[in-house]
Amino acid sequence: MSSESHLLGELESSLTIQRFRDLSPKDVFGAASRICKMLIGAGATPYFVGGCVRDAVLGNEFTDFDIEIFSIPFDGVERALGGEFAVEKTGKAFCVLKLRDFPIDVSVPRSEVKLGDKHTNFHVNVIGKCDVKTAASRRDFTINSLYFDVKNEKLVDEFGGIGDLRSRILRHVGEKFSEDQLRVLRGMQFAGRFCLRADEETIEMCKNLSIDGLSKERIFSEWEKLILQGTAPSFGLRFIRECGWLKFFPQIYAMDACMQDPKAHPEGSVFDHTCMCLDVFAKTRTGNRSEDRIIGFAALCHDMGKPLVTTRDDRGIHHYGHAEAGVVPASEFLRSINAPNDLISAVIPLVLFHMSTRSLVGGGDLDSGVLHLANSVGRMDRLLRLCRIDLFGRGGQAKYDWDIETLLTDTAQRLGVLSDKPVPIIRGRHLEQFGLSPSEKFSKVLGICFSAQLDRKFTDFESGMAYLQRILESESL
Repeated sequence: MSSESHLLGELESSLTIQRFRDLSPKDVFGAASRICKMLIGAGATPYFVGGCVRDAVLGNEFTDFDIEIFSIPFDGVERALGGEFAVEKTGKAFCVLKLRDFPIDVSVPRSEVKLGDKHTNFHVNVIGKCDVKTAASRRDFTINSLYFDVKNEKLVDEFGGIGDLRSRILRHVGEKFSEDQLRVLRGMQFAGRFCLRADEETIEMCKNLSIDGLSKERIFSEWEKLILQGTAPSFGLRFIRECGWLKFFPQIYAMDACMQDPKAHPEGSVFDHTCMCLDVFAKTRTGNRSEDRIIGFAALCHDMGKPLVTTRDDRGIHHYGHAEAGVVPASEFLRSINAPNDLISAVIPLVLFHMSTRSLVGGGDLDSGVLHLANSVGRMDRLLRLCRIDLFGRGGQAKYDWDIETLLTDTAQRLGVLSDKPVPIIRGRHLEQFGLSPSEKFSKVLGICFSAQLDRKFTDFESGMAYLQRILESESL
């Protein structure tokens, strides 16, 4: 038995309330504990369910609880909690109480009847008398079908979720899996988070499902979890490829069919390279959610232009101009999954300029080159991070020039543009000192001054004002 399997066995046999307390935020566990005590006092049997149990078994920290209540009706649960906890209206139609102040959902056993093709087209029925096995049978994957009896501190595993965690298998619970197509994308992020491979029957069920009818908000949420929580996101991408779901993301589908020159990219196709880049990214996440999200999606999108510009000759396979060509497909992909505009605006410049650092060293004024590039991408540290991921995403044979990164990092740091765009020295108020007011000429002069600043024609306020005066005296304006 491997050390990891042995650990799973130990956690399974020793799972107690104390482990849930140790792995979750103190205030959230306290609220979950109070809820369970209140409902036990009201004659109910509360269970922790799903992800929090799975993570507790694995020994992973988690931030939210799902609690399922047996033995009393939904309105009884609502009455029991209403005096102490603020409850959101959202979710009540599905017999779920979402707490306003804590990431806790409280529900009762229920079943759904599919009414149409959309993800939301369900009618929810409360199951009056229900055992745990019946309740667990409606969950998506076996690893999420684990229940923990809070009162008796007992793990309930009706569908072999522990064994599948141990064997790293992603397996659907039952036939009701196919009623919700979102579960394919949930499978994607679970595969990436826990390094799981899907069993054949689950793959076949997924092949018969379509993305049609899913809300874009839900689609982006699953992609975001893959990027931000994936231990090895490549498992998630390969899962949706096995399921035939790459066709719903044509920009990724095109990468799968696009080969690269084996000398530069021994790992294989652009898809294979992207998978490796994402795994490198996952190992180097910083914990800054905003920055990690930008770099993760940039790693996913950075080579989407290669299928559009691939050429072959006697020297091999080439992708000249792929960075520029990648702007459109990367934008289309991000919009198709409903990525926020601020994320798109941060990722696209990284896609466009991810090949540009190579030309900075040994050609022209390095300071000016760094300033121009920092202005284009927003932050040089992001670009350098992506370039590092891109190179290490070629496998163990890749050699990274740390001296060049150090030189560019130090230069950007000295110029104040490592984590910020260059700030214009000459502003509108300075033009007003020369009697100019906002106009087309006003904007033109500001643009000329900022471009000159990036070209290092002036480096401080005094020399900037002297340059401004010369510009204003120029007859060309």
